[in-house]
Amino acid sequence: MSESIVTTDLTKYYNSSLGLIDLDLSVHEGEIFGFLGPNGAGKTTTIRLLMDLIRPTRGRVSLMGHELRKHRRAVLENVGYLPGEVGFYGDLTGDEYLTHCMKLRTGGDDQRVWRKLDDLKGDFAIDLTKKIRGYSKGMKQILGIIQAFMHEPDLVILDEPTSGLDPVMQESFYRLIKTERERGQTIFLSSHNLHEVERVCDRVGFIKKGRLMTVERLDGGGSIAGKKVRIVVDGDTKTVVRRLDALSDKHNLEVDGKTIRFFFTGRIKNLIDWAVTVPLSDFVCEPPNVEDYFIRLYGE
Repeated sequence: MSESIVTTDLTKYYNSSLGLIDLDLSVHEGEIFGFLGPNGAGKTTTIRLLMDLIRPTRGRVSLMGHELRKHRRAVLENVGYLPGEVGFYGDLTGDEYLTHCMKLRTGGDDQRVWRKLDDLKGDFAIDLTKKIRGYSKGMKQILGIIQAFMHEPDLVILDEPTSGLDPVMQESFYRLIKTERERGQTIFLSSHNLHEVERVCDRVGFIKKGRLMTVERLDGGGSIAGKKVRIVVDGDTKTVVRRLDALSDKHNLEVDGKTIRFFFTGRIKNLIDWAVTVPLSDFVCEPPNVEDYFIRLYGE
């Protein structure tokens, strides 16, 4: 299997503070790879190193089989990039901005890019005739996404791509990256939303305090973190706690008076079948966020 991204011992120090520590990561060609972590975990530092916007303290980056530092221009011409905060020329319209991007990339009138651009406009149903200074945050984010995909690169690197998008636009974005993946494109996206990466990614790497903690495969879109469960006992709490022994696949059990909390990673039907046999006054089952997942993994 070919690799679109390979990092070896990738480390970045900011003076006395540490941004990234010994990152060894491989992203396969033609997959959607999620890079997940809380704010400040090192996601953006990693992406800036992949784009050669900052230089590593040590370590190497290879993109699409070529070492980035030795083949920077040729490699990055075949990469689409969405930064965490996109800078725009406010006096330009969206169409003028994208035309400017196309000319910078292709040096002329590339009909292939124009066709792709028309397709992307249709995907997001966005009016690009207005000046960018009047755009909402979500519209600016869509404009940034379009410029990242419009030249049909083999690799697209996205930093928090759904930030500011409403649910309708999020769905359009999810459809886009799945379609592009089916065409063989590799997509690397950072996020702090566990539910999002579970939905769209083939694999996800978890980074915490600058270190890659684990890489998980998401087979069939199943949950890697399970569900966060909170129950309130209507009766004797100790009895319910003892009966929890019969419920497998539970983690991080906490008891606070009549309230019991835990993570459940088994089949939801088993959880419901157990719940109807015990006296409860409340039952809440919801997807965990990324912080919850780290708590389950590392107990911090």
